[in-house]
Amino acid sequence: MEPKALYEDNTPASEESKTLCIQGVKLAESGKLDEALELLSRGIAAAPNRASGYNDRAQLLRLMQRDEEAAADINQAIKLTEGKRTRSRALALCQRGVMLRKNGSDDEARAAFSEAAKLGSSFARKQVVELNPYAALCNQMLSQVMKGENIKL
Repeated sequence: MEPKALYEDNTPASEESKTLCIQGVKLAESGKLDEALELLSRGIAAAPNRASGYNDRAQLLRLMQRDEEAAADINQAIKLTEGKRTRSRALALCQRGVMLRKNGSDDEARAAFSEAAKLGSSFARKQVVELNPYAALCNQMLSQVMKGENIKL
């Protein structure tokens, strides 16, 4: 990963956004989802070019089962980080991959996870392996061997 200063500015608006988003995440963790959504939305309004805010709100929206809105935030985070090697981009790609996988779009999910893995995401690397049909077959065979079952080819 590149140093944080290379991809996130430290303007007063950005700092305000970070503060609001941190507070929003804490509210979400304590189960106050509507209040969290309000703070995260204010954080985005304070610094609309800050991808991290969109990632945070997308995760909350996914928890609230508002997947279409979450997808819009994920897309915005990916758009804002186009051509950048940032943690925000990796997180957005992972969220996109999870949503695509949930919807059965494994090929598209694999592409999102592959890019995130290249950005250093260990979660994405694991997902790429899981989505590899050859790796899945090998894992299944290994599991059968470990259980002492006969392997059926």
